[in-house]
Amino acid sequence: MNAKKLKKYKDLILEDKEKTLNELLTGNEIYNSLKEEAHGDAADVAFQAYEKQLLIGFSQKEKDKLEILNSALKRIEEGMYGKCLDCKEDISDERLLAIPYTLRCIKCMAKYEEKKRRERM
Repeated sequence: MNAKKLKKYKDLILEDKEKTLNELLTGNEIYNSLKEEAHGDAADVAFQAYEKQLLIGFSQKEKDKLEILNSALKRIEEGMYGKCLDCKEDISDERLLAIPYTLRCIKCMAKYEEKKRRERM
């Protein structure tokens, strides 16, 4: 992959990383404000507890995404970016534009998802 394309994908990943970090920080701020507001009747307290659990779930999702984005940045540094984890072929530009942090080409991803679906059955 040429340097210009690689920079474009790196910029997309960094932009996504910044957005994800901001979402995580915002979620933490909201969580902290909810911790301080634990008052009201039983319904209010129950709703606040529900909101806290939602934020914790969102927080974990954002943390997982940061890990994936950092992994993609590491692959760029190591010269492995844009290669399918399974078949080792180049991942299409269309796929990388849609999901810059992807690990698999579309064909291998379909196989991977089918395997995961079967394992859940």
